[in-house]
Amino acid sequence: MKRSFGGQITLTLCLIFLTLILLSTATQVMYKQLLENIVEENLTASADAAAGMAELLDAETAGNRQQLCIQLNYTTRATGNDTVLCDESGKILVCSCGLQTCEHLGRQISGELLAAAGQQKAVFLHNREISCYAERREAAICRFQSRSGGVRYILSTQSDAALFKRFSEAIHVNIFAVLAVMLLAVPLVWMIGRRQTQPIKQMTAAARKMAHGQMDVRVDVDHTDTAELNELAVAFNNMAQALAQSEKKRQEFVANVSHELKTPMTTISGYMEGMLDGTIPEQQRPKYMEIIAGEVKRLSRLVRSMLEISRLQDQGVPPERKRSFDLCQTVGEVLLSFEQKINAKALNVETDLPDQGARTTADPDAITQLVYNLIDNAVKFCPQNGTIGLKIAQTNRGKYLVSVSNTGPTIPPEELSLVFDRFHKTDKSRSVDRDGWGLGLYIVKTIVLSHEEDIYVTSRDGVTEFSFTLPKINPV
Repeated sequence: MKRSFGGQITLTLCLIFLTLILLSTATQVMYKQLLENIVEENLTASADAAAGMAELLDAETAGNRQQLCIQLNYTTRATGNDTVLCDESGKILVCSCGLQTCEHLGRQISGELLAAAGQQKAVFLHNREISCYAERREAAICRFQSRSGGVRYILSTQSDAALFKRFSEAIHVNIFAVLAVMLLAVPLVWMIGRRQTQPIKQMTAAARKMAHGQMDVRVDVDHTDTAELNELAVAFNNMAQALAQSEKKRQEFVANVSHELKTPMTTISGYMEGMLDGTIPEQQRPKYMEIIAGEVKRLSRLVRSMLEISRLQDQGVPPERKRSFDLCQTVGEVLLSFEQKINAKALNVETDLPDQGARTTADPDAITQLVYNLIDNAVKFCPQNGTIGLKIAQTNRGKYLVSVSNTGPTIPPEELSLVFDRFHKTDKSRSVDRDGWGLGLYIVKTIVLSHEEDIYVTSRDGVTEFSFTLPKINPV
């Protein structure tokens, strides 16, 4: 498997090398063109200048030819160009080398070159074979009229080898520059790549630790890193924190389930063993069988509640289960089912329901369960001769706000945020809520959230109130 670090370095270096090659090639092409332009300007200027001197010093006499030879020799030293003067037939009369016994004197220039000559202005000829020179040359040739009336030619040339030497020097400089940049780029790219992959390696190591149960690991957020790496580190830490909280809740859930199951299972096991080994007399067995049956029913309710919670959390409320119904009627029917418990505690019931009804769209069975749990909780924790309240009001957001309240002890603020947790009971001794599992309010919250609505609780001045919202259907 390829490592991202090595792959990143290889890709970056390849891109840098390719870029340098392209830039170097483009530079060489431009430099070659520029060098050719300079040579062309140099040769044409040299030929034009030599033609001007030859017009002034007619080469008909030996003295003039000698003086012209000296002048052309100075020009050659200054420009590096070789210049010759030819007569009308192409015979070389004067050479810039300055020697009386010059090998070029008397030699013939081809008619092709003479035909290419311009009148009073030099013409540039690229990479031409010239008979008096051994190698191919860059040349400029000019034709002019001498003072004696004859036609003369000035030919200025420069060796292609000199041109190639300059070009090869530029190539060597470019190669050196490419190598120097690559030598600098390799450690620099390696350091940058390592710096960028280091946070990823830390996250990988942290993820391995989390996979082995260490939920407290976090990665450092280095503000000198790129914004993307910082965002990734923050997201990773948030994920780790969420997983840690989930793991904590899972452990608490297992512990609570174990605790809740322990008591009824111990009771059932103890009574069954007592009846089997004869410790419990036969005439008392019906009494203890009723106790065992009650504990079994409690376990059955726990299983049903947990299955319902799991279904709502996984599937939510399917659209086909939602329908329109009157919320006032549902609340009233649930309240009537608590008539015996309310009368047994001599509770006062205060209702504030809309006279025209309150139609909503939801799962009627789930809402019935929700209201049942809230009223059951209110009746359970309301003291003797206390008051419970039911209220349905309209909000300015097109919703109904359903509230269930009861008088009684105020829930401490530190407990208020935990009342919707699984297996949470405000009475730590559990003596008040002996038959409950601490799942009623958790089911309430799950049902509300599955309908994508809100629920909250307040407890102050001896009154505790649970409120949730449902959508409002305007009458047609």
